[in-house]
Amino acid sequence: MKKRILIGINNLNANSIGISLINLLTNIDYSRYDVDLIFVEAQTTLLNQIPNSVNTIFSPFNGDNIKFFDKLKIYHKYAFSLMYDFGDTKLASLLRKASKNNAVYIHKNFFNIYLVKNKFDEFITEFGVLDFNRLIFANDNLMETFVRDFPQTKSKSFVLDYLVNNERIVKLSNAHIEISKPNNKVLLVAAGTLNDRSRNFSLMIKMMSNLVKMNTHVHLWILGDGPDLVNLKMLVKNLNLDEYITFFGYKTNPYPYMKMADYILSTSESFDSSTTMIEARVLQKPIISTCVDYKNNNTYIVSPDIDVIAKQVNDIILRKVLYNGNSNFWVENQRALKVLDGFIASR
Repeated sequence: MKKRILIGINNLNANSIGISLINLLTNIDYSRYDVDLIFVEAQTTLLNQIPNSVNTIFSPFNGDNIKFFDKLKIYHKYAFSLMYDFGDTKLASLLRKASKNNAVYIHKNFFNIYLVKNKFDEFITEFGVLDFNRLIFANDNLMETFVRDFPQTKSKSFVLDYLVNNERIVKLSNAHIEISKPNNKVLLVAAGTLNDRSRNFSLMIKMMSNLVKMNTHVHLWILGDGPDLVNLKMLVKNLNLDEYITFFGYKTNPYPYMKMADYILSTSESFDSSTTMIEARVLQKPIISTCVDYKNNNTYIVSPDIDVIAKQVNDIILRKVLYNGNSNFWVENQRALKVLDGFIASR
């Protein structure tokens, strides 16, 4: 008999978390599992990428939602339930009730977002994070940081690496686009939601202001849209950087742009396992990042200090650092699926 799994997410948009969930759903063995996916926001841009074997449930969590889920006989009827991202406290409560074997997937360093310890604690309490039976983290550093603040969670904290659809990324990267790499320029490419609180694009732009004083043979492409787009464009204009920075907006296929990059640049401090970083590995692009939580042999960590970062980035450029080695994503995916199977079996 197949085991039932319930996964909940606020929305399934084309961001790091949404893409990682699509990759997970694509790799699940549906001969062994029946999967229900519940989301609460109608704006779900990746809906057409959900595998046909997944039963999708949309609920805006209005006043009738308790009756709705009672009809589904959802409580403790699943072998495993997973809160894939935070966004709705009612959804978090539902996922805890759906199975005694419940878990929450933590993708970000929330302390870097909330900064103040009591605000961080309020967030943890509001979503009942500590009430989940298992805490799953996207990487080791995230888990270690969280356990340091909440040592009582050590015995129920685990790591599940993101699954990667490398063949899809490579195929899409070969698509033709009507733009070429700037001549005689080192091209930096950054991608993500333009939310400065979490992604810190303003630091990236200010860094470019200092960098071009040392090296005019650089250019930055920024891929993405978000609430701070207008402010970031104004910052570029005020710093006279229009010649050195180009905004492309949201791209359903960012990979041809990333393929042309010499380096992928990230100044995020909270999205510690961004799929952009993983996609850079697939496309064999060195990564320059301020996030110490994301490390591999091709990631070069630079300081978030505005007085230091430009020189460090320029030093990397002058050294002409290249991507080193290959990744076996099939092996990595199989390892992650084995970990997931262990979670489900431990009911």
